[in-house]
Amino acid sequence: MIRIFVLSVVVYGALADPVKNFKDCGSVSGKINSLDITPCPSFPCQFPKGKDVSVTISMTANAQVTQAKTVVHGIIDGINTPFPIDQPDACQDMTCPVNNGSSVTYKNSIFVRTVFPEIRLAVKWEIKDQSGQDFICFEVPVEITG
Repeated sequence: MIRIFVLSVVVYGALADPVKNFKDCGSVSGKINSLDITPCPSFPCQFPKGKDVSVTISMTANAQVTQAKTVVHGIIDGINTPFPIDQPDACQDMTCPVNNGSSVTYKNSIFVRTVFPEIRLAVKWEIKDQSGQDFICFEVPVEITG
């Protein structure tokens, strides 16, 4: 049983895709320490239709966060288009409250629906705090594939 757990951790670590050149798009009350998107071994990230895309963010709070909401947009020709997520309560994806100066890990995923067009776009991922400002915000180039 322990071997299976260790193997799972090793395989998960090998499959995680650290993203180094993401664009911070206005993080206010937090700082992104690391970002992993699976799958995303290189830009543009390939988001295959009919599959889940996982996002793991390690971050440090610059202020206390008591409530948080996940908001995801696709940016197509400069227009923010909502990217539907099943569960927007970010406190379900990380430990809340987050105290000023503490580190927290956020894990979430989105399902790339088969009805989405095959297109290149930017994905803007925000975690908004209780006052509605961005706890963290990042953008990455994406290609939705068939």
